[in-house]
Amino acid sequence: MANFLKLNKSYLGPEVLSNGSFEEYGPEIVQNPNFESSTGFTLGTGWSIDNNIAIHEGSVGNLGLNATYTDGKTYLIKFTIDSIDSGVCNVYDSGTAYTYQSFNSAGTYTVSIEKVGTSALALRSDSPNCKISSVSLKESGAVELVDNGRFAGIANGTDVTFVSSQWTFSSLTSSDIESNILECIASGPNEFAYLQVPTVVGTEYRFKVDSVTGDLASDSVRVQGEAVDVTSGSGELVFTATSSTTIIQFYAGDGYSVAQTNYTNISMQATNQFAYGYERFGVDNLGGQNSVFDLQAKTVRFVAATESPNLIEVSGNTTTTSQEYLLKIDVESIVGISDFLWYNGYSYDRIKLKVGENEFRYTRQSTNNAILFGIDVNSSADIGSSFTFNSISLQEVVNQPKLIGVDNVSMVSAPTDNTVVINNGLTDGADELTITYAGASASSRVQMRNFFQDSIVRLANSNNTAEVLEITPPVLITDIVAS
Repeated sequence: MANFLKLNKSYLGPEVLSNGSFEEYGPEIVQNPNFESSTGFTLGTGWSIDNNIAIHEGSVGNLGLNATYTDGKTYLIKFTIDSIDSGVCNVYDSGTAYTYQSFNSAGTYTVSIEKVGTSALALRSDSPNCKISSVSLKESGAVELVDNGRFAGIANGTDVTFVSSQWTFSSLTSSDIESNILECIASGPNEFAYLQVPTVVGTEYRFKVDSVTGDLASDSVRVQGEAVDVTSGSGELVFTATSSTTIIQFYAGDGYSVAQTNYTNISMQATNQFAYGYERFGVDNLGGQNSVFDLQAKTVRFVAATESPNLIEVSGNTTTTSQEYLLKIDVESIVGISDFLWYNGYSYDRIKLKVGENEFRYTRQSTNNAILFGIDVNSSADIGSSFTFNSISLQEVVNQPKLIGVDNVSMVSAPTDNTVVINNGLTDGADELTITYAGASASSRVQMRNFFQDSIVRLANSNNTAEVLEITPPVLITDIVAS
């Protein structure tokens, strides 16, 4: 009878994270962006697909982009008009009957959309001959903080306080929505509409209103009490939030007399936009304000700016309780002494990183399957620390037990940084068993040679020759080959 060594040969499952390279936009949503077929589209009145071209002829009709949409998410649609004889082609939301932008000439166009509701977007044309050669639709990592600032799908005559719960008050004589425009009408002083937007103290934001008409003043809009000059016909202000709720007031004119001012497309977003698939952790996803995404370089930098951890959350991806995972991080740079924090489902693991490739194995605990990570701050000494990541990967580790006979083992060696060779014949070189492992997970070749050699010696010295000694090595075994 033989002695056996039972090893857990591990292999890696598919990637868990949907955007480990920190891309600004998610994957292509359109099934046939180059019109190889009509699959993925709803061909409305006048639309057909021929020879990889979407063609519209006749009366007004929609080319529906069939996809799963999320209310409140930001999307980027890009399309190329090869030719258009007359009329327009526009980006249209069929659910709210809202036109985002119209085009009347050939060219490639991009439109950023804050989705209201879950109905399909479409390209809508009234041209007797409009030809489109490609269309792309991707979800953005951007988060719009003003609920339905375009007033899409709002019936004429609706007071702004009924648009969303963010509009909490209006003392204006009239603050109705007309044709997707907020009309502020005042009959006297100190009349305004009151918008409250959730923010994070210390985080920088950009407030914008695309079009302002009627009576204009340098302080028709006030953000946190700071005036926004709209006399040019639009307005923009970059500011740092001083409260967890930022108050924005919309006046008619200067707010001191009888006046009417009209506002179109109100928006507010953090200036530090997140990559697709990542969110600000915390109430209303407002945390992680010191996590800086460089969307051109495709990196993310975590900064220990205050005496509290700085975390972000991975959206749309989860892990499974009791499952083992391999976490890999490519670190571009490190400043200071702070540890990396990784949420294991119950508590936070603290990991000391190094520049370059890092690997960490853990087993998911508890039933909280959210994925959170960031930078730790234990004391004031950590403030100023930072690390920058080029990429991050998370894969399941699947264990597959394997029995290995160890009779007559003559030598155990570690010829490379990721292999151990067991010679289990009477002569060296005969009946070799080569165990390949992830080299970065072992501290040294000597560590691995001694680990297997000592285990085999203990097994060989056992009085019970039928004993199976189960060992899980301290590394990720990727292959076991007998020769």
